[in-house]
Amino acid sequence: MSKRMKQMGILSALLTFVCLALLIFVGYTDRPNVSATVYVNAKDAGLSEKVASNTKILQKILDSNTTGTTHIIIPKGTYYFDSGVIKMHSNLTLSFEKGAIFKSRNNATVFFAYPSSKKGYDGGTSNILWKNAILVGSDENGQGSFTQSMNHAQDVKFQNCTFYDAENPNGHIFDLDGSHNISISNCSFYGFNANVANDYKEAIQIDYSNPGAMSYQLDGDKYDDLPSFNIYVSNNQFLPINSHNRIKYYAPNPIGQHATYDNGKSGIIHNIYFTNNKVVDSKPRKTDTTGTINFNAVSNLYIENNQFSNILTTGVSNYIRIYNPLAIYHMKNIWINNNRFTNVNPTNQYILIRSTMPENPIKDIYISNNVVTTHLTHTIFINSLNNNVTQKNNKFVK
Repeated sequence: MSKRMKQMGILSALLTFVCLALLIFVGYTDRPNVSATVYVNAKDAGLSEKVASNTKILQKILDSNTTGTTHIIIPKGTYYFDSGVIKMHSNLTLSFEKGAIFKSRNNATVFFAYPSSKKGYDGGTSNILWKNAILVGSDENGQGSFTQSMNHAQDVKFQNCTFYDAENPNGHIFDLDGSHNISISNCSFYGFNANVANDYKEAIQIDYSNPGAMSYQLDGDKYDDLPSFNIYVSNNQFLPINSHNRIKYYAPNPIGQHATYDNGKSGIIHNIYFTNNKVVDSKPRKTDTTGTINFNAVSNLYIENNQFSNILTTGVSNYIRIYNPLAIYHMKNIWINNNRFTNVNPTNQYILIRSTMPENPIKDIYISNNVVTTHLTHTIFINSLNNNVTQKNNKFVK
């Protein structure tokens, strides 16, 4: 090989090395700043079983870890909280070890508030995960509670969590307002010690970004009447709290909403998936204007593969009520399929579909393959009034 060829080979190798170095340098300098996950042991950071309240302590832990992604580990123990608000932030995981419990002290009302500093679906917090949490209310000297109050939140997940006697007697456990991509799965909800005037409230309320809808209004939050969408509630159970073979507190009303804003100008609630859940002994509400599951103005609603049953109670007026209160906005795509109703025995009907204006019915309603187990001989399954329902393979068995 000639000396010139050797020199050209060396030069080519050097050029290749320089090019690769430049590509690597440019590639890394063009990447966004990515911070590693910070792991925080909450007990080491101040959370304590010995103090009267951890409300401000947990807020301090959150405020001290706002860069990148924070993973807070809650060690085994019972941690008490008094009334107040705990302000959440994005990119956060709260992971509860076995035996770790948050408990309200006496009648404390505790809010986890998800702020939104600007309008729009991207205005709020995102990327938050709760794993294996146990939140316990107290009925001593009143009713204590924990509420997740979200405005414009997105990509929030609750996995394998337990909410025991934790619902606000005048409100909810989850208040999802103008929020999307929210997942609640494999969780257990026990008991609703409701004030009589508010016994229609749901454990999971799906609502709009409006101050009147919020469970807790943070200073500086922005609102725009945007509806929630892409809500996934699956594989959960909603159960009563019993004492001596009697119901002490009925099961929470699982999911729904009761209001619209500005006549649906910014849209209505949509893409709601309530699937593979179990509901036992919810309160048998007697009025015609609500249901165990109630939605006012909703589209793309899927209630499928659930088990609804009564063991120690009976006599609800409507079990599922879908209602269109709007004169112009068109509701559509209601799917109620493959559910099992056992000893529900409503006084009116299992499913009520109603529109305020006969000339504006709900479109594309599909109700099929549901099974009703009852000893009653005269029961209405579907009352669709002026709405056209496609139904098939629904059956009664004894």
